[in-house]
Amino acid sequence: MRRSQTVQEFAAIAQLRAIFRDQSRHVELGIGDDAAVLSSAGRLVWTIDTAVEHVHFERGWLSLADLGWRSFHAAASDVCAMGGAPIAALSSVIFPAGFRASQLAELARGQRAAARALGCTVAGGNLSRGSELSVTSTLLGAVSRPILRSGAKPGDELWLCGELGWAAAGLRVLQRGRTGAAKAAARRALAAFRRPQAQLAAGLALAGRARAAIDISDGLAGDAAHLAKDSGVQLVLELPALRASLGRALVTLAERLGTAALQLALYGGEDYALLAAGPMRKRPAGVRVIGRVQQGRGVWLSEGATLTPAAAGFQHSGGRKAPGVGR
Repeated sequence: MRRSQTVQEFAAIAQLRAIFRDQSRHVELGIGDDAAVLSSAGRLVWTIDTAVEHVHFERGWLSLADLGWRSFHAAASDVCAMGGAPIAALSSVIFPAGFRASQLAELARGQRAAARALGCTVAGGNLSRGSELSVTSTLLGAVSRPILRSGAKPGDELWLCGELGWAAAGLRVLQRGRTGAAKAAARRALAAFRRPQAQLAAGLALAGRARAAIDISDGLAGDAAHLAKDSGVQLVLELPALRASLGRALVTLAERLGTAALQLALYGGEDYALLAAGPMRKRPAGVRVIGRVQQGRGVWLSEGATLTPAAAGFQHSGGRKAPGVGR
């Protein structure tokens, strides 16, 4: 490979400056200086998320533009879960030997598309070489009153914003390398895995209504356990309501993949939907009620009069065992 094709620092900075030239009203100075300059009034929420090759994704399963989009929305989802709106981001890319300037540009265009979809700006970042490809996204968001994980109260409803199970189904389609007869559903699952959508509108709608919220990145059961622990309450997930939220298309696809849609929703991960708790009188339009908050501890599954404890959510093990799942 000719050296001119690989990423060169100063040329790459100029290239990225052109790709991310659009700026929001919060960014006074973006890419090109030692640091970005932002202006903002009010409170900010701040998060960071990393996607590492062979741990969170495989290059053969998605394009670099998909990776740029996917990694950006994973970070933005944390901001949305707190009722915030993303305003600016920093991106750090570690790339392996032989990574070309055209490949960096493709990844950056995916980030730009994701940022624009959320009304956000990539204001700067860092480039360095390493043994494998990784993308770290740091996002700032504006929020008037952040929604924490610790505010759920007995008597609250549990609200679901967004869809569950599709990203995990997409991962299984990729692992199998074939889709069978359910081609339309498989395409939808692949899109959910490759191009997840942070729930910006839903998060903003929860502000002033939800007492607690969390984004669902490690499966509903696992992330519900975090909310239950931090709030000091028990969450009861009502399985009939949860099944009704999944839809026939996912149920059929899951069966073809040798699993159950409910398992994908509870333990699959990377949906970036939101789980929130709040009083019935403040329920936002468009959410699905999938359970309740009561006194006690942990997460329980309800089927009629029967309550059973939920298993733990996804625990990321690293390595090559579970690429594409979790954070």
